[in-house]
Amino acid sequence: MLTDKYTPKTVNGIIGNNDAVSKLIEFAGKIHSKERPRPMLLFGPSGTGKTASAHAVAHGNGFELLELNASDYRDVETLKKRLKPASESRGLFNKNILILLDEIDELSKKLDSGAEKVVRDLIKTSKQPIIFTATDFWNRDINYLRMAVDKVEFKKVTPDEIKKHLVYILKEEKIDMKSNVIEEISMRSNGDVRGAINDLEMMIDADEALMENIGLRDRKIEIFGVLDKIFLSNNFDISRSAMARSDLDIGMLINWVDENITKRYPSRRDVNEAYSNLALASKYYERASRTNHYEYFRYASILASAGISIANNGRTTMLKQYAFPSNIRYMSSTKEERSTLNSIADRLSPLLHTNRKKIISSYLPILKIAIENSIKKYGKDETLSKIAFNMGLFDDDVETILGKKLK
Repeated sequence: MLTDKYTPKTVNGIIGNNDAVSKLIEFAGKIHSKERPRPMLLFGPSGTGKTASAHAVAHGNGFELLELNASDYRDVETLKKRLKPASESRGLFNKNILILLDEIDELSKKLDSGAEKVVRDLIKTSKQPIIFTATDFWNRDINYLRMAVDKVEFKKVTPDEIKKHLVYILKEEKIDMKSNVIEEISMRSNGDVRGAINDLEMMIDADEALMENIGLRDRKIEIFGVLDKIFLSNNFDISRSAMARSDLDIGMLINWVDENITKRYPSRRDVNEAYSNLALASKYYERASRTNHYEYFRYASILASAGISIANNGRTTMLKQYAFPSNIRYMSSTKEERSTLNSIADRLSPLLHTNRKKIISSYLPILKIAIENSIKKYGKDETLSKIAFNMGLFDDDVETILGKKLK
């Protein structure tokens, strides 16, 4: 989607908020000068560029990024396990690691009081730079942070700045659009750059009357609301608009729709047509992700929303509740293990001269057998010492490879 394609790669690409950009440039400069800058707290309304700015700092300065957001705040032990290694070491090829705790105001809501201590200890002991983001600087849940960070406010972007950016995107995409439509999108965006770009994409090749669906609104439409528009409207524009107005990832929408087609469409014909369109959406999504041809995201988005809606021939059922995608539930339960395996594979890649997938599927099973034999022959301590020296893998990594705790 256009929001992905035009995500800024450096802080100079951030729209508006020049004061905030200046502070971020100064922050990065201190890191390059081997200083230890105070953590930064980026705060302000949704869509103003806080998270994008942190990503831009990392990308533009060659830092590795360790990002945790609200979905990663499961329990205190997981939080410590993710943060401790990154805060005490350097990244691959001796790179700086930028630690990003996104939506930090959600942390205390989801976890017990131990989370505050984890964050305090991180600020006190981390050898790596830290950025936090939050919506409200004065949120009581982050009282403990205020004196420990440099605050950087992100304000709503002006309509003129948003309009200029939309015109730039249209020029890059070689797309013509009436100036009054661009003006209206900019005015109704309410300072939300990401939302304005979503609206722009929705209006490409659309009837101008669709502008009535664009307004000053809360863009975080709940997933069930989006699904209702898709399954119940039987209308191309309404379902496409619902997707564009939300902050849903296309891949996430595909999973939700896949799980719930048979719960809403009783007709075999409708189910067959819906799954045919969803298969095409999945194909375009995979192709876009693999080739970075971002126009395919647009096809995937339309097929996964409007394509499912118009497959309905007017027969729907509300007897069953929406079901959470089973594959996402499985991926969530194994997320920590897969993240550790990916980290191990990334560190082994320069040694083995192959990609992450090949290392995990082919090399780690062999390494597991080699480690087990080495422990039997030379003992645990000597084996772990040699693995740490030669491969850069430590006790936790070895336990992950073996699939068990070392005694």
